[in-house]
Amino acid sequence: MRKILIINWQDRTNPFFGGAEVHLHEIYGRLARRNDYEVTLLCTGYPGSKDQETLDGIRIVRSPGNRNTFNYRVKKEYLKLLAEGKKFDLVIEDMNKMPFFAEKWCGVPVIVQVHHFFGETIWGEFPWFKFFFPLYVLWGEKRALKHYSRKKLPVISVSQSTADEIIEGGVDPDKIEVIYNGLPVEEYITDEKIDRFTKPTIVYLGRIKTYKRVDILIKAMPAIRERIPDARLVIIGSGDGLPELRDLVDLLSLSGVVEFTGFISEEEKKDYLRKAWVAVNTSPKEGWGIVGMEAQACGTPAVVSDAPGLRESIIDGKTGYLFPFGDEAALADKVSEILTSDNLREKMENEAVKWAQKFTWDEAAIQTDKFIGKVLNGEV
Repeated sequence: MRKILIINWQDRTNPFFGGAEVHLHEIYGRLARRNDYEVTLLCTGYPGSKDQETLDGIRIVRSPGNRNTFNYRVKKEYLKLLAEGKKFDLVIEDMNKMPFFAEKWCGVPVIVQVHHFFGETIWGEFPWFKFFFPLYVLWGEKRALKHYSRKKLPVISVSQSTADEIIEGGVDPDKIEVIYNGLPVEEYITDEKIDRFTKPTIVYLGRIKTYKRVDILIKAMPAIRERIPDARLVIIGSGDGLPELRDLVDLLSLSGVVEFTGFISEEEKKDYLRKAWVAVNTSPKEGWGIVGMEAQACGTPAVVSDAPGLRESIIDGKTGYLFPFGDEAALADKVSEILTSDNLREKMENEAVKWAQKFTWDEAAIQTDKFIGKVLNGEV
């Protein structure tokens, strides 16, 4: 039985969980439920969490202390597991902002799993007087790429865009395996007739963070409304960027046009995505455009930035549109074209479903299993 240790900052029950944690549980949970895998996740705890529990077939071991210092404690926590008699054949280092450098101290083969690097986009997340945090992240990412390159570590990338960035950082392309994220497509696709919202409705779904640049979509709304007077925007999600966006809505006199739902349930999310006329993602960079994929799985066209990670998530002109990042006028044009053409929208809806069905967690788990086998057999 293959015994795998995954190191990540958190698990899917953590209040700060995100796409990386969904990815982790979906793929490695599938492997853990097979007879030939034993999977342990070492991560941080949070108020009210258990020290250990089993989720999705994965044994969760939570470290005490602050999540922001986990990368400095992780070696000690690993040695504690060994002292308890645990042995591992492989370590998966789930890279997110700061590296763990597990290869230096774990004594077994290591696979690095990379979703995306922030790079210069990190500057958009912090005000100028907190310049230390972006510098710290950039320093960590550059150290990571240098280390991965020098040690010739095998890497799993969730998109070709991320793989290209890793290659630019010096990592050998032959060491990188691109394994795209999946979707629970059966949960999004329905045989029932779904009635769209009566008014042309644009949806943004995701964490409300400054660097996601949701402001671009809000600024595009007046131009969209000139052509489609009853168009409205629904912003779904929560985050520390909300106050700034609310102020922008007031400044542009868009109260009553833009709705903020805050955090909503999975079922409510699916309902919005199925009823929306178009979904938009304005981010300058993503590991993989999961929200756009979810929208397409629901049969809703997506308009996304022509940016790393996002440009791979749609078929431009067929399941949605790409627009130059930050170009409010171009975004307004693309969204308006979809909203005003029933024929175009219907074609995109049908093609979007077909496209989304190609990405499943089962397939991602199969590919991950094969890559793990190659690494353990010394083929990578």
